[in-house]
Parts: sequence; C-alpha cells; structure tokens
Amino acid sequence: MQLVKIIFVFSLSLSLLLDASSAAPPPPRIVNGLFSNAASAFIKWASSLTPTTKTSISGRPLMKFESGYSVDTVFDGSKLGIEPHALQVLPNGELLVLDSANSNLYKISSSLSLYSRPKLIAGSADGYSGHVDGRLREAKMNHPKGLTVDDKGNIYIADTDNMAIRKISDTGVTTIAGGKSGRGGHVDGPSEDARFSNDFDVVYIGSSCSLLVIDRGNQAIREIQLPFDDCAYQYGSGFPIGIAVLVAAGFFGYMLALLQRRVGSMISNQVVSSRLLTPLKHTSFKKSVIIYSY
Repeated sequence: MQLVKIIFVFSLSLSLLLDASSAAPPPPRIVNGLFSNAASAFIKWASSLTPTTKTSISGRPLMKFESGYSVDTVFDGSKLGIEPHALQVLPNGELLVLDSANSNLYKISSSLSLYSRPKLIAGSADGYSGHVDGRLREAKMNHPKGLTVDDKGNIYIADTDNMAIRKISDTGVTTIAGGKSGRGGHVDGPSEDARFSNDFDVVYIGSSCSLLVIDRGNQAIREIQLPFDDCAYQYGSGFPIGIAVLVAAGFFGYMLALLQRRVGSMISNQVVSSRLLTPLKHTSFKKSVIIYSY
C-alpha cells in the first residue's frame, strides 16, 4: 500500500511537470538530464521497497515400489487398551511390548494373531505411573520409552520420565542407574549419582558386556558395564557356548597333531629301511667279486 501511494505521488508530480513544460519554453539539456536521472533513481528506490518472495518449488516424490510385500495387522492393542510403543524379542522367541502411555510391560507369544492375549510382566494393571521397585506386579514405571534384553533374559527399561534405567529379572524390578535426585542432567560416575535427560534409550551390547545409553537430551552416548554373568549366552544345560567352541578346537588340534606325528613316523621308518638295504646289496656284490677273483 505504501508503494502504491509513492507511485501515485510520483505520477502526479510527473504529470504536473509535463503540463508546465508544455506551456513554457523547452528547458536546457542539462535540466532535462538532471530530471531524467532523478526520475530513474526514484524508480530504483521505489522498486527496492517491493518485498521479495521466494517461490518454493516442491518436487514430485520419486518412488519405486518393490512388489511381493503385504502388510497385515497381527496385534490390535486398541481393543485391549494397550498402546504399543516399543518391541523387543526374547531369546526364547517371545515378544516384549512396552506400553509407554500406560507405563506397562507385556509379553506375547511368538505366534502373533488378532486373538493373542498379552501377559502383564511389570507395571500397574490400572495404568498408574510412578517409581516403585520390588515385585513385578507391584513395581511402577513412569512412561518408559525404550527397552533391551541381555543374553540371560534380563530386561532393561529406559524409564524416561523418572530419568532412570530399570532392570527387570525373575526376582523383580530394580533401578541400576539414575532417578535418585528426581532431576535430569548430565552426570557420570556411580550409578546412584548418575543423571540422564528425559529423552534417552538403551541398547545391549553383548561383545562388550555393556549397556549403551543414547542420551538424546544431552547429545551423548553413555555406557554402563554389566556383570559378566548377564552377558554369557547359556543353553539349558548351563554350558557356555564359548567354552564348547574352545574345547572342540583343542580336541581337533590334538587329533591333527597325532595324525601328523603318525605320518611323519611312518615316512621316517621307510627312509631308514631303504638306507639299510642299499649297503647290504653292495657288500654282497663285492664279496662275490672277491671270491671269484681269488
């Protein structure tokens, strides 16, 4: 609107000047030059006041669908009052479903179907939140957002609103880091004094026997060393697979060494026998020659 007013005033002034110039004698060339320069400068200044807008060019999505896939609903939590937020697979194939909205943890059999009925593992059936350790059905969490499982089957929960890391085992629920002060932050050290933000997740790393904490709020990756007993993958007999591999490798190495020793002994015996037989033949030949000449 301001630009329109300026252009209107300039046009009116220009028309008045043209009318006056038509009635008066023609001005000198110098005046005409000054007038034209002033007019061009005014136009440039007026055009600079025009707001410049950039037109965003949105490109079309370039997608290439690969055929042979389909999507099916295998669990409908809306009919059970469960809101799945995160999923984890146990070593035995069962599924863990974390309901962040209701602060509960459920377990579902590996054969998922629309008729699957999850089992409440930890939390409140009524959906109460809090920070309570102890028995599985008496423990409370506060809108957790992530979970992971170690080789022994222990479950680690990123209890984000409590800013704590919880451990769920057969004996119950405990807190292994954070949550003591009730305030967030970035503090390393003993687990009781550690602090996290309210936006983090946990990942189990078996090779280093540790728990990695993706602390998004602090823009950091933190590490918690775990007991070795929780990191050794064990079969039902309780015999670690690592020891089994070492024993098998030692056994086959021992057998290979025996085989090499046996083959080497056979070859050395043949060489000795051939050397002993060669001089005997030569001696008998010489004796026969001597007897013949004598």
